[in-house]
Amino acid sequence: MTVDQWDRVVGQERAVELLRNAAQRPVHSYLLVGPRGSGIEEAARCFAAALVAPDDDARAWDLTLRGVHPDVVEIDPPANQIRVEDAQTIVDEVFRSPIEGPRKVILVFDAERMNEPAANKLLKTLEEPPASAFLVLVTAGADQLLATIRSRCQRVDFAFLGTGVVVDTLVTAGATPDRAALLAGLAGGRLDRARALDGRLAPVRDAFVAATEQVDGSGAAVALHAERVQAAVAGALADLETVQAEELAAAEAELEAAGYPERTRRAQLRRIDDRHKRAHRRERNDAVLEGIAALETVYRDVIAGPGAVMLNIDRPILAVEPRAAAAALEACRAARQALAEYNPNEALLVERLLLHLPAARTTTTTLAAAPE
Repeated sequence: MTVDQWDRVVGQERAVELLRNAAQRPVHSYLLVGPRGSGIEEAARCFAAALVAPDDDARAWDLTLRGVHPDVVEIDPPANQIRVEDAQTIVDEVFRSPIEGPRKVILVFDAERMNEPAANKLLKTLEEPPASAFLVLVTAGADQLLATIRSRCQRVDFAFLGTGVVVDTLVTAGATPDRAALLAGLAGGRLDRARALDGRLAPVRDAFVAATEQVDGSGAAVALHAERVQAAVAGALADLETVQAEELAAAEAELEAAGYPERTRRAQLRRIDDRHKRAHRRERNDAVLEGIAALETVYRDVIAGPGAVMLNIDRPILAVEPRAAAAALEACRAARQALAEYNPNEALLVERLLLHLPAARTTTTTLAAAPE
């Protein structure tokens, strides 16, 4: 490869070195542990590419990093749990022969969602995998996995990036220092969130924050801003939908040109389509959660007061009483919990949340910049 694709994993030099070395003489089961947005997802795909393409074949790396390599299977069910039927899918994939080369990799994201029956289903496979298969579990909560699962995997830890690393990375990519400081503070040390807030999620944040400044308790104001929020969320997904359509069309052409059997081609396209559907649901959910997080930062700044380090350094503090800000934070907590547990109607959830926000006017208080 002319470009070192591992460079996309920022601030995780130790973990990258361990994975590079592991790819030379791999064992069959790995546990990658680290917070979301730390680069762990990119590292998992780079590791998978290094396993299926030890000769650094550029095509294999490109397909793997795009999530369309036929010998790299990504398991990421949309439900809150990875159930026994999902574990059976993993087992089936482990014992299915590779298509392009001598190896295949199964990536299991958010593995902490694995319930006990699913974990038990995987134990024998982890103990006696076929020589051609490698299982990589990715998790932000290793302690939530059964000890028997953890003990059968080689563990690699990823560090929390921190605000300074995120700021430096954004500035290197072209952001101004002030803009980078704002994004890093809002993202809480997650580079993926900072990048999203600088791109597709910027209108979502703006729509939610605008509501805090203009709602007045009336149904008309709530309906207006709920509509604007929904439009912003839809806009955030538009680029994803375009990219997915282009990716599916490219995959169809690539599979046909490669001469795969029809059964293999259909299975691969179905896998891509399933992954797109999961990604779309997750992105929509994440967009709403990001909007709720934007509200929380606004009311957090109110409670912290003008003498504290602020998160929203691009906006004046909202003029509401601390007690009202605390009530708004409780409404945000309830909305976040409902989204996670009950799969509610999104439009109704947003309207209910906005209805619980206090009326406010903005001030021109001087703000303290967030640290780099």
